Amino acid sequence: MSQRKRGRAISFYTATGSERRPSGLALAALLGIILAAAPGHAQFSMLEDTSPSFEWRGRLATSYRNEFSTKSDAGDEFDAWWADVEGGFEGPINQSILVGFQGRYRHAHYDFDLDGTPPGTWGTALPRDPWNTVNSLDFLPNATVLVGSRVAIIAAVPIRWAAETGSDRNGFAAGASALVRWQVSDSLSLGAGIGVTSQLEGDAETFPLISLRWRISESLTLMTEGGWFQGGRTALLWGPNPAIRLSLSAGYERTRFRLDDNGNAADRNGIGEITTIPIEIGLRLQLIPEAILEVHAGLGVEGRLRVETDSGRKLYDQSYDPAPRVGFSLTFPFGLPEKTDADPPS
Repeated sequence: MSQRKRGRAISFYTATGSERRPSGLALAALLGIILAAAPGHAQFSMLEDTSPSFEWRGRLATSYRNEFSTKSDAGDEFDAWWADVEGGFEGPINQSILVGFQGRYRHAHYDFDLDGTPPGTWGTALPRDPWNTVNSLDFLPNATVLVGSRVAIIAAVPIRWAAETGSDRNGFAAGASALVRWQVSDSLSLGAGIGVTSQLEGDAETFPLISLRWRISESLTLMTEGGWFQGGRTALLWGPNPAIRLSLSAGYERTRFRLDDNGNAADRNGIGEITTIPIEIGLRLQLIPEAILEVHAGLGVEGRLRVETDSGRKLYDQSYDPAPRVGFSLTFPFGLPEKTDADPPS
């Protein structure tokens, strides 16, 4: 990318005139609202706040998490692990419009140790392993429109397929979302929007979208991380330089998926759902520019297991004890052929 392009690309995130610093109290209140929303059935989504790029670029990432054994209020024990791989690319098609696409595959495995409830008996305890391996695919076409030097309008069409291995019924959910992002100052970017998505055997849900990146100081940053589907986390990063950062985060995770046709008649082709609030500490290392290794550990609290029939009628709904968890993620950037006819806006 030419030096001229580098200078002009940065202009979207450069304040002019005197900088007005936001009220720390107001932003602390905003963070409190974000975290307080977590227990509310994931009726929100937190997004990463990234600068628009006027060169075609991509990203590959992989992650792994292990959640150790925990027990539901009914006495059923289980543990789980998942691994995923994701990738995406983005770039400009003219002076004010950028487009992109992201995709992800996740493989999640659950092991249950039940309390001996008789087969076929639903209620306060599981009558058998409700599910074993769950596969999910996410697709996300998106577009960004720049409005002047401070505002961006971002729209996306999130599409998800999630089902237990062996399922042959519909596991798709899809929606449409839009967010307006405002670069308040050199150190603060805020975004708010709305999303609508279908639900497996349920009514479509409408929920708010939130993005935040606040460089409180050279060593301290508060930011949201996540995707366009419901959930995400808020992270506080601290470190002596950008290459080494400690993190403290809290958020919300929700997985809803189609079951297979095995087992008892009541839940064949039904719906499984698991939710939790992860609270974690971590270490984030920048290996090279935009290549990041992160290791983290913590607890999943306020967890809940739910099983429904294929019409959405509840069969089982129990909370479970806090579950210790560890994991890591690794992200690598890559470049794509640059489009010579695309210049950033002046």
